[in-house]
Amino acid sequence: MLRHFRTTAWCLAIAAGASLAAQDAEALFRKSCMSCHTIGAGPKTGPDLKGVLQRRSREWALGFIQSPGSYFDKGDATALQLLKEFNNVKMPELGISAADADALLKLIDELTKSGKVLGSKGIDRPPTALDIQKGKLMFEGRLRFAGGGPACISCHTATGAGIAGGGLLGPQLNAAPGKYGKNLATTIENPAFPTMVNVFAKKALTPEEAFQVASFLNSVGTQPAPKKDILFPIVGLVGLVGSLELGRRLGRKRFRGVRKNLTPKA
Repeated sequence: MLRHFRTTAWCLAIAAGASLAAQDAEALFRKSCMSCHTIGAGPKTGPDLKGVLQRRSREWALGFIQSPGSYFDKGDATALQLLKEFNNVKMPELGISAADADALLKLIDELTKSGKVLGSKGIDRPPTALDIQKGKLMFEGRLRFAGGGPACISCHTATGAGIAGGGLLGPQLNAAPGKYGKNLATTIENPAFPTMVNVFAKKALTPEEAFQVASFLNSVGTQPAPKKDILFPIVGLVGLVGSLELGRRLGRKRFRGVRKNLTPKA
């Protein structure tokens, strides 16, 4: 009886471990891969990964997931063909370990065989004038994202957005439509860029929000890029200095009142 119980417990532990590993792999895929790929929903910025192990050797796939840059650098024929097919957008270095790469391939293989789909190609309809208007408002921060994420303008610039320009941490985004094409919205919804992954991990945009921001960027994509303007950081600096000065003045008056009460009367 005890032996049977131990055997059952051991089997349950293995099953729980396998389930947890699958969950971890899916979470990793959503965090690091879904901005550019789907499993079974069609190509985005990168190829649909359904059946990838039927198209590529496991050794090649493991190596490419871990260090795509090295494959481009050495002129790997398959990597260069993918680069040509997908608008010259290189897969970024994501710091994925060998164990995580193996887990991702197992997930892809399991979903391929089961016919299940992971990821989506986003909203597929022509944008309206209202979509563009809302996208601009969200870009500028005048309309908040439902998940509470920061406005795009805090790190980026785009023609026509903001009176004082935008942040300098990220690139100007007029060129984004040309770079990501029809996959711009899904790239915004599931960003793979290290800084954005950390910021939006728990504050992801909804598909509708990403579509509307992309609609705004598409509307300005053919316009000249905004000139580099230091007005935005200057305004922030002036505001900071002004706040510090106001605090100093208020604090000085408060301390005068305290000193007055402490001064002995003659």
